Amino acid sequence: MPRLADDVEEGTFGARSKYNLKKAAIIGAVAIVGLVGLTAIVKSFGGDNFPSEPLCPVPAYFSANSTAITNRSKQFLSDKEFIAQSVEKLSKAVQVPTEVYDSQPDVDDAPEVWAKFGKFHHYLEETFPTVYANLDVDKINTWGLVFTWKGKNTDLKPVLLAAHQDVVPVQKETIKNWKYDPFSGHIGKKYLFGRGALDCKNLLVGLMETVEQLLADDFKPQRSIVLAFGFDEEASGEQGARYISEFLLKRYGRDSFYAVIDEGDAGLVKAGGGSQFYAQVATGEKGHVNAHIELTTPGGHSSVPPDHTSIGIMSSLLKLLEDEPFEAALVEENPTLGYMQCLAEHDPSMPKKLKTSIFRAILSKAANSKVVDYLSKSIADRYLVRTSQAIDIIQGGAKSNALPEHVSVISNYRINIGSSVNETLVHVTEKINRIAKEYDVGFYQEGEEIRKDEHGNGHFSLSVVEPLEPAPASPTDKDSKVWMTYGGALRHFYENVLGVDGKVIVTPGILTGNTDTKCYWGLTKNIYRYVPALSDLGTIESGIHSVNEKIEKENHIHIIAFYYEYLQAIDKVTDEE
Repeated sequence: MPRLADDVEEGTFGARSKYNLKKAAIIGAVAIVGLVGLTAIVKSFGGDNFPSEPLCPVPAYFSANSTAITNRSKQFLSDKEFIAQSVEKLSKAVQVPTEVYDSQPDVDDAPEVWAKFGKFHHYLEETFPTVYANLDVDKINTWGLVFTWKGKNTDLKPVLLAAHQDVVPVQKETIKNWKYDPFSGHIGKKYLFGRGALDCKNLLVGLMETVEQLLADDFKPQRSIVLAFGFDEEASGEQGARYISEFLLKRYGRDSFYAVIDEGDAGLVKAGGGSQFYAQVATGEKGHVNAHIELTTPGGHSSVPPDHTSIGIMSSLLKLLEDEPFEAALVEENPTLGYMQCLAEHDPSMPKKLKTSIFRAILSKAANSKVVDYLSKSIADRYLVRTSQAIDIIQGGAKSNALPEHVSVISNYRINIGSSVNETLVHVTEKINRIAKEYDVGFYQEGEEIRKDEHGNGHFSLSVVEPLEPAPASPTDKDSKVWMTYGGALRHFYENVLGVDGKVIVTPGILTGNTDTKCYWGLTKNIYRYVPALSDLGTIESGIHSVNEKIEKENHIHIIAFYYEYLQAIDKVTDEE
């Protein structure tokens, strides 16, 4: 297995390197490429340490090759009556509360918990009658929706467009901080407010409107179009997307789809100097696991407490976990490296030394460390190259004069590309073991005794909830026809339809959270998580998962304008072999 050189200019792969190969996950792409592939990478660099061939190829414009279709897309953006009607449809969708919570029961076990989605289905049927009349509609696990627009050419793989019906809950304590009622769907001069306006009823309604417009314009697809709408994405997708995936796998088989496109990052990023913009398409996702940590200790009266109560001991553990975070690691299969390579190739203002480090990041430990250090400076970027930890829930104690006998914590981990669920849990269990030894308590992991409670002082318990490995990265090289056509379609949309003043570079990237695509890995290798839009709102300003969630009204129309032409464009291309 090839190793990272201490310095590529030395031309050696020294055994003295202390670079943690496991954490760098060279067992991924570099291991597959092997020494032959690594040699090819080295040869692709010129004398100035810059690659002689582009690492971030700019795809050619890709469109339906029809002035009439492009003009129709533009018309959506300027037709005031259409815009008003479209925004009103989204407003009505927001007005139907579809909140979901963690650990909800199965649909069959508690149908009343999920009955709220009946009202949303009624809204869809009433708002989009032509879609229901012309497409096949399958209801999966009662509330999941799969719309199938059968294409004439059954030899072409269908395309899957995904969104979700559910939204995160609105905390009652925060309602007073909302500018408008969170389920009013308030339409302002520039924004539409409400829970789900941006995550992601805008996408769901936009896709339905796109199909509605294509039907009205008498489009008859060659390639089948499938819309898949889960209903518990915000609570892991186990009731919705997982069942939909099983349904689609049974109907079509593995690797049977042209592409899967779901929610993700949105809009363009202006980074560095020059006139270029970047459309960062998430081609991968971090992994995920929740660690449920419990501590049980003897009770008693608060007037005669031990030196450390269970809450105090648990606090020591939590401090240790936060004081010793996960190490950063940037591996070749992390799409973040592809994004940085795009910046290095296309940003004329980037310092030459940083560019050199980016281009050599998979060859040199020193160069890799410089890129990691650069990314780690920003809280927005640091978790692109490390596992994150968030201690989200803690419960313990029952009364002020009674010693707490039980404390529980849920800590959420988003697992770095190149790491694993197992590696994450090793990190956590090592910390629990240290605290258990320090305070002389036992430790059980998934019911297995790790450390014995010798003196009856109590014990830790660790259970694992919702483990998910990092997603496989979708291809983004120049030989990937699906990627190049998708990227070319985005360039065409932004530059020729919206008229963005500058070149658009389409780049790979990752989501630090997870979408329903985690259930669709078996359907295709081409999975993209992106919403076409222009936005001047950041994550905090948009209120996503928070107070005053909102979307620019024009951004909702962008979804329709893009997919209207994209679906007609891919209807004319053959599949990859």
